Amino acid sequence: METEPLLQKVEDTPESGVKKSQIKNLLFGNMILFILTLGESMFSPVMSQYLYKRVTEDVFSNHTVAGKGPMNHKCYLNTSNPDYILQEKAQQVAAAKQMQFTIMKSSLAVIVNIMLGSYSDSIGRKLLFAAPLTGHCLRFGFTAVIIYWKLDINSFFIAEGIDGLTGGYYAMLLASYAYAADNTPATGARTMGIAFVEFFQSLGFAASSTAAGFFIQDVNFFYPTLTATLIVLVDIILVVTLLPERRGIKRAKSNWFTPLEGCRRVFGFYVLEGSKRKRICFILAILIFVFTALPGVGASNINTLFKLNLPFCWTPEKIGYYSTISSVARQVIGVPLTRLLQCCCIDEVIGVIGSLAIGAADSLQSIASTDWMMYGLAGIQTPSATLFPVVRSILSRLAPADKQGSLFASIAVVETMCSLVGTPIFSSIYQDTVVVWRGMVFIFLGGTHVVGAIVLVIYIFVSKPIRHNGDVPQAQCDVQQVQPGVPRVQRVVTVHKGTQTEVTGDPTMHEHALSVAGQEVAEITQASIHVHVQSAYGEEDGHYIKTEE
Repeated sequence: METEPLLQKVEDTPESGVKKSQIKNLLFGNMILFILTLGESMFSPVMSQYLYKRVTEDVFSNHTVAGKGPMNHKCYLNTSNPDYILQEKAQQVAAAKQMQFTIMKSSLAVIVNIMLGSYSDSIGRKLLFAAPLTGHCLRFGFTAVIIYWKLDINSFFIAEGIDGLTGGYYAMLLASYAYAADNTPATGARTMGIAFVEFFQSLGFAASSTAAGFFIQDVNFFYPTLTATLIVLVDIILVVTLLPERRGIKRAKSNWFTPLEGCRRVFGFYVLEGSKRKRICFILAILIFVFTALPGVGASNINTLFKLNLPFCWTPEKIGYYSTISSVARQVIGVPLTRLLQCCCIDEVIGVIGSLAIGAADSLQSIASTDWMMYGLAGIQTPSATLFPVVRSILSRLAPADKQGSLFASIAVVETMCSLVGTPIFSSIYQDTVVVWRGMVFIFLGGTHVVGAIVLVIYIFVSKPIRHNGDVPQAQCDVQQVQPGVPRVQRVVTVHKGTQTEVTGDPTMHEHALSVAGQEVAEITQASIHVHVQSAYGEEDGHYIKTEE
């Protein structure tokens, strides 16, 4: 009598791990993001500082502007000085212009990312990488032209609009995460694959942010912008010529569909597809992402204001050093810590730990008053380094392999909306409470993360049947086990509704076998593998939807 199961679980088989070719793909995809982040980190301070300089020159047009360096402007601290009032006006005008640019770009990016993500599942990932890279290159190049010839600052609407029409930086993240999902199995390896995307992103910011400040100080604004343009141009060439597509995933028969169909592909996970339990899991998972992203992308400006003012009064250089050190520390400590915790915890539990850690750090920041307390809070945050990757991985594992682009498009759209909504919400709280208690807004930020942790705990219990059984009830069919001693071949087959199974059998004989969870029924012949499922979706059939020898 045979003692070993003919069909092992995916986690326990060599075929379920990450292959050497997939590791190469992951490294190459991360290198593409790293190069773009170098250019983006060099360009971002140029854009904000040059815009402020131009607005200041306009506001102080009838006054002598004192100061040194490329900003050529003195910081006025005496509130009775008339120039102080002009300085405040310049900050307001610059902030209003920057908000207008962001709203226009983000509004366009929301629509474009829906279509980009859904189309990428049909025509591949190269377009998904090439589109935002092209937009960044044109944006940087046009900005260099504006700086060189000192064109009207409203010309930036054209540069920002081009970037929005190609998806912006969120489209690049969409591409990177979808590519990581393509090249990792739906296990803990996917969480680490997505975590390394954020690791390379943080590495790019850390490598370029500090250098950008010295570059601007030495050669003004034009040459850093030109350098950023050339960096992204190199990235485009690498994508077009060398980026490998993921094999073994069935593409849609038609490459073209309506915008309404694109919306259905991107958001159908949450309301239309799968069983009721799976839809609930999708909704809970995206809510977790919302409560994670709202304080993350909506409060960056508040953090800067908090450090610039009393009791810290940090200089921009000191803020840059702190950002670099805290970012590197989170990745160097947080990523290995996540890998260690995976030995004894599921990813969802790691996400709860990360949410509580950053929630505690934000709440304690409300009473921080010294430099060492701020650096201590950076240490408390380290377990949250892989919080975003864990949440993205949870969503990715719920979606079938041939819809990863659509799934990450929905995440990119939600993240963009979190930026548009979170910024005014937390800014208003900060403005209304700054006189009473400057740090009160951080209580709200920490509380948002705690709510995310609570939703994640609910998700753990609701998703337990899906995590254990793949959301597929017991097949209602008679099954004939494969006879012992027969040569066996393993393939992974994905049924068109998304049910993934691992089949073991003899392809030279006509026989039946159980799936990985002992639920689907597989008919194996020399010509094909036929999978039949009696699931919550109804009856499903698949032939070679996705196979891996």
